[in-house]
Amino acid sequence: MTRFAAVFLLLLATSAAAQAPQQAPAPDPLQVNKALVRRYIEEVLSANRMEKLDEMLGPDFADSTPGALGSETGPDIIRAAQGRIRALFPTVQYQVEDLVAEGDKVVARYTVRAATKEEEGIPSQKVEITGMTLFRIADGRIREVWIINDQMELYRQLGFTIQPPEGSKP
Repeated sequence: MTRFAAVFLLLLATSAAAQAPQQAPAPDPLQVNKALVRRYIEEVLSANRMEKLDEMLGPDFADSTPGALGSETGPDIIRAAQGRIRALFPTVQYQVEDLVAEGDKVVARYTVRAATKEEEGIPSQKVEITGMTLFRIADGRIREVWIINDQMELYRQLGFTIQPPEGSKP
């Protein structure tokens, strides 16, 4: 090997060794939060996997929806709510339509498709409504929610009508 080739190879090896290994970029916290919300909706709510709640919700989780039941905190709030929902609608599927994130908040817009129980002489009834939930996330867990579902549409699909109270004026 010529002296020139040896020096060239030595310089090539030295410059390659001097380059610092590239580090993977830090994950975007907004994308991480959106992924957590998507997993919660798809892997917990749609799949009815309530055992996964403890890994996704903080122990201080709160449902701050106006009119929410009680002042309890923690994942058991969702277990109880899903228990009530599935008593009426054993089949429930949530489909994420949109996720928008800013700061420590994620908004999810979703479609809920559900079916009532089939009972003697009464066929199962299917319903479809839209909903939105605002999630607050801290330390990689969902800490608080504000939920809005189109309950008027749910009642309409179930055959309910709204009547003004007797004696009231429109």
